Amino acid sequence: MFKVNTKNIALTQTVYLSGPMTGLPDYNRAAFNLRAEAFRAAGYSVKNPADISVTHGTDKAYEFYFKRALRMMLDADVVYVFGDTTQSRGVEMELQVAKMAGMQVVWEGR
Repeated sequence: MFKVNTKNIALTQTVYLSGPMTGLPDYNRAAFNLRAEAFRAAGYSVKNPADISVTHGTDKAYEFYFKRALRMMLDADVVYVFGDTTQSRGVEMELQVAKMAGMQVVWEGR
């Protein structure tokens, strides 16, 4: 099974997954779902923004998904960042909001 970085994340905390989606095959849902499964298997509650498209489809504007993802993120305790985020405006904005909200940020590769 895939191993996520749970260092400094308490089991009582809810984890929000933050990673690149736009422009990637199937919006990178497989990578999000893999991590969600790994966190859940370890006993964590997870907020997975890839689930938004399951409910609403993939034909809406970027802003539609981003607003829902931010709401989801703000209901979590920890932002878990993975993947190459250098070109992701969504991850960049999530990190700015997380900083302003005083949220814990955990990077997968650090």
